[in-house]
Amino acid sequence: MLRKINITNSGILLLIQANLFLFCHKPAEPIQFWMTHTPEVAKTAAVYGEIQNPYETDVEIRAVVSNGYQTVDFHETILDENTGIVRMRKLNYPIKLMVKETIHLERSGKHLMLYDKLNRSGNLKLEIEFSNGEKKIVVVEERSL
Repeated sequence: MLRKINITNSGILLLIQANLFLFCHKPAEPIQFWMTHTPEVAKTAAVYGEIQNPYETDVEIRAVVSNGYQTVDFHETILDENTGIVRMRKLNYPIKLMVKETIHLERSGKHLMLYDKLNRSGNLKLEIEFSNGEKKIVVVEERSL
């Protein structure tokens, strides 16, 4: 009888652990964006985060469109070794994204620049258009430094 109780208890514990893992484990989103608060008068903003290829094949990012800004460009901050000056350089679309590759968008590195602020209310959303015809909409989280 003692043996049956142990097996039963073990089975129940295993089921509880499986349920906790399946229902409480939230997988990381492949695309996450954040930005700092921008003043109302600011016409530009920078967005950081990461873009992981959400597909099983290589894709290209053809465009990024915003509901709050007219233009969204990929930029990269680079150090000009000849002059010692740090500059921002625009990266032209399409942006290649290999299988399982992640683009880290960070200060002093690659990031998104948003230009020409529109009159909007609500959450800032970015829509990424991929070469396979898919589109992903991501809400930009606002964070403090």
